[in-house]
Amino acid sequence: MVERKLCTGCGACAAVCPGGALRMEEDREGFLYPALEAACTDCALCREACPLRREDPAPSPAACFGARAREDRVRLLGSSGGIFPLLAARVLADGGSVWGAAMDPDGVVRHREIRSPEDLPAIARTKYVQSDLAAVWEGLRDPAARGRPVLFCGTPCQADAVRVRLGEDRGGWILADLICYGVPSPGIWRRYGAWLERRYRGPLHSFSFRDKRNRDSGRTCAALIGEKELVWPLDRDLYCRSYFSRVNLRPSCFRCRYCTPARGSDITLGDFWGIETVRPGFDDGMGCSAVLCRTEAGEALWRRVRQETEWFACGVEEIANDSQPRLREPTAERPGRGAYMALWRLLPFSLWLRLFRRL
Repeated sequence: MVERKLCTGCGACAAVCPGGALRMEEDREGFLYPALEAACTDCALCREACPLRREDPAPSPAACFGARAREDRVRLLGSSGGIFPLLAARVLADGGSVWGAAMDPDGVVRHREIRSPEDLPAIARTKYVQSDLAAVWEGLRDPAARGRPVLFCGTPCQADAVRVRLGEDRGGWILADLICYGVPSPGIWRRYGAWLERRYRGPLHSFSFRDKRNRDSGRTCAALIGEKELVWPLDRDLYCRSYFSRVNLRPSCFRCRYCTPARGSDITLGDFWGIETVRPGFDDGMGCSAVLCRTEAGEALWRRVRQETEWFACGVEEIANDSQPRLREPTAERPGRGAYMALWRLLPFSLWLRLFRRL
């Protein structure tokens, strides 16, 4: 296994362990890490499955675009310009399936495979929580998974882990990754959900981190708790404040090797922050996507949905600008982060949240 501070928690090592010696356990910060629970036979399969132990050359993008879906109903499904829902719908129309992060009824964010357009909303929106990939590794054991078109979308470290696990012969798999700020603690999210339920006296049915109905580029949170829908500004949400203040991010995010245009995926998607300087007047408050096509498979899928979008070609340097630095360098670790994360299990959660009211 790699050094702990570099581990992304993808779970590929535990998934391939033939004797079940490894399993994923939650640490004190609420993140999953591999842990030995039985004698290791030193078969080395876990080392081969770990993408961080490989130095495969990553291709740079061959073509870059700014884009937004033409239809508002599609744009409302996504958190930026609605490009992922279009790509996913195309793969589903071809008889394929799509893997994406969904929030389950128990509040845990897990990657889920969908095969119907009706299920697309569950995986289309941003979740500021690290997702569990266990179902992906289980799904890869199905031989039929290699015989149909499959679109996987996740963080760059997750997409690279799937790439390594698939090997050279991917079959019909297309890997899409996101321009990622960092992944927050599932443990803290779980406690936040419970706190919301106590505060508003009802079960948390859904939570939208980037609701766009106000045409404010997704700067609104919306939650369905009990029978009530509640909305508030994104910058006033205390969980999101702990995220954007870089407190609840996974330690590996501060050392991420994927913060570069050269990645192992077929296509990269993300918010086109700074669009107002690159293409004034293009953004209308409903979001704009950055699309970086890296392989023939990624570009072919993009071309098939392009007629359903408004788009323009651009250079990678126009996307990797000061407003979107995650294509140049990792998020910087916040001074004192360790103290904040040590306190979240020691303090009453409501008191811990108050620490972020002034950040």
